[in-house]
Amino acid sequence: MGLGRLYITTANRQFAGIEGNPKSKYRIIGVPYDSTTSFRPGTRFGPDAVRLAAAGLESNSAFIKDVYLEDLSPLDEGDVAVSIGDTGETLARVEAVVRELASAGLPVMIGGEHTVTLGALRALADRKPCVVMFDAHLDLRNEYLGLKVGHATFMRRALEQVNIPRLIYIGARAFSREELEFARSKDNIITIFGPSDLITLGPINVASNVLSALKSCESTYLTVDMDAFDPAYAPGVGNPEPLGLAPYEGLYLVSRIVDERLIGMDVVEVSPHYDPGGGTAALAAKVLIEAMLKHYVSRAKASR
Repeated sequence: MGLGRLYITTANRQFAGIEGNPKSKYRIIGVPYDSTTSFRPGTRFGPDAVRLAAAGLESNSAFIKDVYLEDLSPLDEGDVAVSIGDTGETLARVEAVVRELASAGLPVMIGGEHTVTLGALRALADRKPCVVMFDAHLDLRNEYLGLKVGHATFMRRALEQVNIPRLIYIGARAFSREELEFARSKDNIITIFGPSDLITLGPINVASNVLSALKSCESTYLTVDMDAFDPAYAPGVGNPEPLGLAPYEGLYLVSRIVDERLIGMDVVEVSPHYDPGGGTAALAAKVLIEAMLKHYVSRAKASR
């Protein structure tokens, strides 16, 4: 048993109600942590809300024929036993767990606040992943509310601590002057596709541009903050921001962008108490399903 197993609690959790195969390449883990949340807390309840929503969805893809989630038989490992209020310790535990899961397959993480992605990226640092980040925000502040490590700063820390060849934002539309100046100073690494790009180019051309930017990448990591979607479709998030993605745009882009190079992914920032009807959790579950199915198909084609 590796060190990561010490930080996992199962509590009879199953994504989409599927009793996963222990030999499956798809390893799901929840991270119920939201101690640095600055506006609307509650994302610590996100993992179980997404699991429950997934159980009510059909297991097929909206974009790929003749493939179903049961074909992947993803194994839900349970939740990381987070250290409430101690972000450093929680990230260390996430790092240990994701590193161990990556040795067996594809880690699929459900947050929790977006800060937890930093732990996953640290775990995969030796793979030098290019990162595709769906998010309303850049999360590139150097410090926020006195915190150097938090949901508004984690990607700044990731760029400092992890060798990320390319960072591509999709849906970013809310940022400080400091963040935008920092992003511009890293224009050889950072590319931003905002609302105007989705309107003028359309999702098909945005996807093509993203794939072109990822062409030289040996591995990729996908992180989806649910506030990338417009609050009309995903109200249950910590920091809602207008002018976001429509469900079709987001799901289509995920399905186009993911391929066999994916080495890890997460969906974060579902806050169930602000999610009347559970639409945000359902959309988050669908993002995970589409990404896993596309990776499964891409991996099968690449191995032929």
